[in-house]
Amino acid sequence: MRKISKISFYLATAVILAAIFLHWKLPKNKIADSKKPIEFATPAEKNSSPTEGKIEISSQEINTAPKIDEPSSTLPEKYLLAIPFYSQAPLSKWDTFHEEMCEEASVLNAGLYLENKKLTKDQFEAELQKMKKMEEKELGVWKSTTVSQIKKVADLYFEGKIKSKILDNPTIEQIESQVVAGNPVTVPLSGRDIGNPNFTPPGPVYHMLVVKGFDSQNFITNDVGTRKGDSYTYKKDVIMKNIHDWNEKDIHLGASRVLVLYK
Repeated sequence: MRKISKISFYLATAVILAAIFLHWKLPKNKIADSKKPIEFATPAEKNSSPTEGKIEISSQEINTAPKIDEPSSTLPEKYLLAIPFYSQAPLSKWDTFHEEMCEEASVLNAGLYLENKKLTKDQFEAELQKMKKMEEKELGVWKSTTVSQIKKVADLYFEGKIKSKILDNPTIEQIESQVVAGNPVTVPLSGRDIGNPNFTPPGPVYHMLVVKGFDSQNFITNDVGTRKGDSYTYKKDVIMKNIHDWNEKDIHLGASRVLVLYK
């Protein structure tokens, strides 16, 4: 009997020790709870009360895009925004008015993409006319507008729905980072130096287009200055060395800056 009592004692001790170990090592949640799938709240649920089993993530916890003036540390080899193309002469009427509409057309291409809107060619033409009137009222000029001037017009035209930011002396990486972030980049250029064979010779002294993508060698653009400008590619170095803001004395004296549109 004494031998059996000793065995019982040892067994009881082992059970107690095992219970203590499991109490401290196993999760406090019930086993059934630990098998619940993790659900993430959809945008529509962000403003509702959190429910059991869902994880609420604030906007501060998600870095969905690079900061507007900082390049991303990692960039893909190629990227393209699906920006619909509209030329600065949407009805193929290349008169003196439409020859001056590259800045406005570029801003519209970029802004309509951010607003997820598509227009007919007639509607796009009407918006160009609207921007011209806005420039005459707000700026006093509508031909060859500088980056800062077209920024003012863009901010007024989109009424706070779309923001804009000027980047001075941009690098290739900064431009590409904005594209990857979903932000079209409108670029002012010395138009006769970029070598587009579709321009009527000798080409525009001052030109603006939209960079909407890139690959390892090229920038992919909406070049509004030609009906063949949809996804027109330029070598990156051609774009970079010919970025010039408008300067009435000499376009080559114009500063290197671009205008980024973003939401």
